[in-house]
Amino acid sequence: MKTILKAISLTIAGAFLVSWLKSSQALLALLLGVVLLIHLLRVAYRTRRWQAVLRESFYLVTFATIGFLTESWGTHNGHWTYYHLPEGQNVPSWVPLAWAIAAWLLGKSEEALQAWQAQKKAPIQGTRQLASFYFLGMLLPLIGESICIAFGVWEYHWPFKILGVPLLALVLIAYAHYVFSLIRAGGARNQPTPLVR
Repeated sequence: MKTILKAISLTIAGAFLVSWLKSSQALLALLLGVVLLIHLLRVAYRTRRWQAVLRESFYLVTFATIGFLTESWGTHNGHWTYYHLPEGQNVPSWVPLAWAIAAWLLGKSEEALQAWQAQKKAPIQGTRQLASFYFLGMLLPLIGESICIAFGVWEYHWPFKILGVPLLALVLIAYAHYVFSLIRAGGARNQPTPLVR
């Protein structure tokens, strides 16, 4: 549970950072890039294996790419709008990095939740386990996005909002992160080293 609380704290801190630096795309992208670099250096230090660093780098680039494509689709089709952007730009340069960090934090939270559930006498499995992952995949984005929306970083144009975040967006974000966890699990299945905390 400590890992999940840490992820919630980092999500809140990141949302306030994004809200504070929303007009400074380059600085925000640089700071988020430094966070990812520190994460990769920690992976290298803890595993002492370049294979683990390359695997984690692949995941982060994959998640950032999926995030950029998703954001481009959403802004192009008018589903949401980012503010404080130069003319002709729809997606801020820091957004793919934020997606990579969010996927990393959710992945660590899901691992912690799995470990906690495994320690229980009657661990949660099947549909209930999937529901708990989905709930976590909705909770962290709801916290982070509601802060950013309140500070005018972006706005959704879909109905049925919870704290400014549409229910449909939460379901889709949770699904995306569930797919990310499946990608991680598939890549780690045949690897001798577990994912690094």
